Amino acid sequence: MKPTILLASTNSWLSPVRIAGTFADLGCRVQAVCPRRNALTVSSAVRRTYLYRSFRPVLSIDAAIEAADPDLVVPCDDLATAHLHAIYERESRYGSSPWSGTAALLVRSLGSPASYSIIDSRQEFLALAREEGVLVPNSALTPELSALDGWIHESGVPAVLKTDCTSGGEGVRIVETRHQAHRAFRELVSRRPTAQTFKRILMDGDTTSVARLLRRERPLVSVQQFVAGQDANLALACWQGEVLAQITAIVLKTRSPKGPAAVIRLIENSQMSAAVKKIVRRLGLSGFAGFDFVIEDRTGKAFLIEINPRATQTCHLQLGMRRNLSAALCASVSGSPMAKSPSVTARHTIVLWPHVSENLLPAHLVERAYFDTPRHDPEVVRLYGSSKRFTLSNAMKSLKRIVWRKGQVKIAE
Repeated sequence: MKPTILLASTNSWLSPVRIAGTFADLGCRVQAVCPRRNALTVSSAVRRTYLYRSFRPVLSIDAAIEAADPDLVVPCDDLATAHLHAIYERESRYGSSPWSGTAALLVRSLGSPASYSIIDSRQEFLALAREEGVLVPNSALTPELSALDGWIHESGVPAVLKTDCTSGGEGVRIVETRHQAHRAFRELVSRRPTAQTFKRILMDGDTTSVARLLRRERPLVSVQQFVAGQDANLALACWQGEVLAQITAIVLKTRSPKGPAAVIRLIENSQMSAAVKKIVRRLGLSGFAGFDFVIEDRTGKAFLIEINPRATQTCHLQLGMRRNLSAALCASVSGSPMAKSPSVTARHTIVLWPHVSENLLPAHLVERAYFDTPRHDPEVVRLYGSSKRFTLSNAMKSLKRIVWRKGQVKIAE
């Protein structure tokens, strides 16, 4: 019997729709907990959605788990992962047994609980990777400006400032001077709303940003050595510390500076594969994960930058037996042989959906690339577009159409 999959999404990202489609193609029963303004609510691949409430996040995910009774929970962003870690913490502390019920489900879905606190901290994760002999940039936690000054005095600039529990380029600043570092630090720890905050609230309907403002949270900031080179990533499916399948790529174009990838090229890199294998085994991971690297221009060495402990935007790609992540994970959950499936393309360059406009890409890239459109989900394609640039104005139009198409929105209150 095919497993029931519950996707957990806390924002308006579109990548969870692709994961839903891949699992549905495998015959899985796909459900989701997400905000109202989320493409999962109109996807034909999702049988039922439950409302994620940013002011009661843990309770809303709890309710979804109880109603869906899933075999696997798949977090689709870093905040969702943090919520699931918090639920496990509560269940193991106050529940009847850490190996039954929701706690057991989360261990099956995410892997060893001993790794949760490490995964949630950029600094702790890099320290563990360094212990495993993996090449990582020098870094340090900088809770105050004085600590940042000390690090710059020792290691110099350029450098990268990052906050925990952020992704997609948010909470990242590249600085080239001490003055820029100070300004970036103040921006990252500030509790004041920014233009980006208002955009997420007003344009994306992201009430999570409102909740964070009201809680007056101050993020942890770390500083990291800047590595000049080519961005690369490795997405994988794993089970109890074993890598099942993986997709390795370099990033040719991003949707915005420091933002998510728009165009990738598939590669093989033994250094990246060996590093990830060590870390997955050490952490005892299960489920999806993505690892960000920079391949240094000067030496060609791959520096591990961070982990994304969740489904990333390339996890849905079906590229053959050793590169079909959803099929590998589905087989492990159900205990059945992995379904055979051919690669959707023989091309190595892939333009990820929602596509950047073709006139922004070189002609040779357009001719050689595979455009990864969710053709199985025509309503989602119609709402969000298949070949136009995904801009704020397009996003706003799409979201308005979703809000007014009440019959299409399948949210359980």
